[in-house]
Amino acid sequence: MVRRGLNLRKALLGLILPLLRRSSPETAARVVGGIGRLEYKMHHRLRTTFRAAVERQSAALGANWDVEAVSSALAANQIRFRTRDLLLDGLTDDCAEQLFEVEGQDHLDVALAERRGAILLACHYGAHLLPAHWMYRHKYQLRFYMERPRHVSKYLARQFNGDGPLSQDKLFISRRGDPTSSAGSILRAAKVLQSGMAIYMAGDVRHSGQHAASATFLGRRFQFTTTWVRLAALTGAPVIAVFGRLLENGRYHVCFCRPFQIPQGAGSPGHAAAWVQRYIDILESQVRLDPTNSNDYFFWPDEESSDEPEV
Repeated sequence: MVRRGLNLRKALLGLILPLLRRSSPETAARVVGGIGRLEYKMHHRLRTTFRAAVERQSAALGANWDVEAVSSALAANQIRFRTRDLLLDGLTDDCAEQLFEVEGQDHLDVALAERRGAILLACHYGAHLLPAHWMYRHKYQLRFYMERPRHVSKYLARQFNGDGPLSQDKLFISRRGDPTSSAGSILRAAKVLQSGMAIYMAGDVRHSGQHAASATFLGRRFQFTTTWVRLAALTGAPVIAVFGRLLENGRYHVCFCRPFQIPQGAGSPGHAAAWVQRYIDILESQVRLDPTNSNDYFFWPDEESSDEPEV
């Protein structure tokens, strides 16, 4: 869902973020969320749209959500989502560490210790860039395999610098790339994994064409990218679903799920769909856990497929 005045809101956030950083990060996050709550309270049409979407999804999932509470909190988190990791700019590692609750770090460490790399399957749920930010703070060797994230912190942007065959700039991709460039990019990603590093990529990107598979998400059918399945099948790297959740107190919960393995040959169109559905089911369980972090999922149009950026 595109909220009215999105560009104006981005400009406003750009102006106030330097001021907000003078307060604690938790306070700044609550103020940003408060903008969303105020907008929800003041605009009848927006409030009606949110309530209808939450009510519809609650019924579809057989959940028993408090529609008003979830709608208001979802409006707040949508604005916090737009700030990405900007509120963490300028913080020392020790200060930043206090903002994270991390679950499943042992899953990540055990997988990387096998020296086969790891595919960290992220998504647009909650604070989707914050797990990567936390990993960089902890000196994990990580590369993004997606379109270059925009409007991120200076800290995160600095991690994209460097040169060499495995440098980050060669891993950023474009959804408008031709088949030749696409094949080249997946081979570069494979080399990164073979070096023992982690690849950070999105598993919830709606896509169409040869490298897409249909899956049921929140009661509807969509076409999702199968790139991650192909890469995992090609390299044998373990796959770890990772989620960053915005907490009401202004902090973040990061979860690294238990790794799973994609068998060789599963990247073919006839086999990839089952693995895509498996991941989408994991994602849906997170939405059930906390629908206030669902961001735009409840507002996706009823289309079988829709190409979109991978960030």
